[in-house]
Amino acid sequence: MAQERNVDLGFGCMRLPLLRADQPDSFDYEKIQPLFDAFLEKGFTYFDTAYTYHGYHGEEAVRTALVERHPRNSFQLATKLPLRDFKDAQDL
Repeated sequence: MAQERNVDLGFGCMRLPLLRADQPDSFDYEKIQPLFDAFLEKGFTYFDTAYTYHGYHGEEAVRTALVERHPRNSFQLATKLPLRDFKDAQDL
């Protein structure tokens, strides 16, 4: 029987814990990893991020704290493509 997944709540990754408030890519993985782990342990699976978060480094933090540490079939991950950052099809 397939495991039922709870997607009623999503974990937004727009403002992840940092080591330095003035450095948007100074991720505090000692705080981020337990947050992600607890979310999954409670049965939630949906994470949301975007290309532009944390000075264009947010997806790197999600990869390190979530994707590289948990089986890919144990979570759902959505990311947004901000079209405002692209001028033409070649930029995409």
